[in-house]
Amino acid sequence: MASFAITTLGCKVNRAESDRIAAQLIARGWVLKSQPRDADLAIVNTCTVTGEAEHKNRKVIRQLLKETPGPVLVTGCAINIAPDHYRDLDDRVVVECNKESISARANQLIKTPHEDHSSAPDEKTIDTLRTSKHFRTRVDIKVQDGCGHACTYCIVHTARGLPRSKPLDRVIEEVGDLASGAAELVLVGIDLAAYHDPNTGADLAGLISAIEERTDVGRIRISSVEPQSLTPSLIDLLAASDGRLCRHLHICLQSGSNKVLREMGRAYTAEEFLAYTDALRKKVPGIALSTDVIVGFPGETEGDFQETCAVVSRAKFMRLHVFRYSKRPGTPAAVREDQIDPKIATRRAHELRELGKKLAREDMRARIGTVEQVVVERTGFGTSESYHAVQVPEGIEPGSMVALQLADMDSSRNCFIGEIAS
Repeated sequence: MASFAITTLGCKVNRAESDRIAAQLIARGWVLKSQPRDADLAIVNTCTVTGEAEHKNRKVIRQLLKETPGPVLVTGCAINIAPDHYRDLDDRVVVECNKESISARANQLIKTPHEDHSSAPDEKTIDTLRTSKHFRTRVDIKVQDGCGHACTYCIVHTARGLPRSKPLDRVIEEVGDLASGAAELVLVGIDLAAYHDPNTGADLAGLISAIEERTDVGRIRISSVEPQSLTPSLIDLLAASDGRLCRHLHICLQSGSNKVLREMGRAYTAEEFLAYTDALRKKVPGIALSTDVIVGFPGETEGDFQETCAVVSRAKFMRLHVFRYSKRPGTPAAVREDQIDPKIATRRAHELRELGKKLAREDMRARIGTVEQVVVERTGFGTSESYHAVQVPEGIEPGSMVALQLADMDSSRNCFIGEIAS
């Protein structure tokens, strides 16, 4: 039987799209392989958010060309920006901008005797397959795409286009197909909180309310939101959901310096950001907050960096994703003359990551003895509502959700030790 392997680079939206591609191919009779070298077709879903991402795209493709004898089908954001840049790498590289066409394109590339992969599977089959053994137990659902912002370091708004949202009724249908086989559904989007149903006008809070009312899904998690998009209705929903909507939010900070935020083109100040986090903690006691931060943005002074550290400390994030700024050709920030020495950016990234580890330990210590619902992702390990890793007692099957007491911390694995709640 024809086989494929898929490599996903970049964000959770890419991961959700890759899962859909994989489900489409499996539904057509293809076999998913864990190692590209064992597959007839290698697929790469690219990222283009930074210069480092572009470098990683090319590195992965070149490695696949060495390891695999067949074609390498490349899709994703980088292809939307510069398809020829990747097509020219090798005759075996095939580019496809439309991710919905990947399975049909794959059938054209790999033809095997006595097999017919031509028939297009229905949506219910594709949705249901995403809860099978091939995929994660926490299932990502893309409900929004595109971005209306134009941050000066980012080209995603060009690669993804203007904001657009999946109709609410289609989301409900998809969730219904998944709910019986997934303990947690993760809503993802490029600018998720900009969700706006084209038919009813429902915002993200309205969408989540509809999912809670009209489906049997175990719990819902919001993947990532822009701070200025945190509406009172969304905060109220988090407060009232009693854990069915996970009391965890990933809110993108990027910098704690007002000067840097302004030059990045971000639509809030450090003071406004902290007002958002304060409002969340007041209305949703015990909420867990995580964030992204960029260090070494052009013109960032040591004082700017210290302001970022102060905001991060004040917000008490339980998880911190730290990125060194890297020039993305085609963005305003890339042509600035006040680029930061890479050694300085590396040192700042290290300092901020150490602060992040400290804050994570503090958040974990505060949760010892509490009880949280944990989704078991693999034998012995799961993810709590607050997005912490938890060691799960023996005998609990992957895919299930169980109430566990966070009895202690395992510092070596940076996770909790969970016990069955009495």
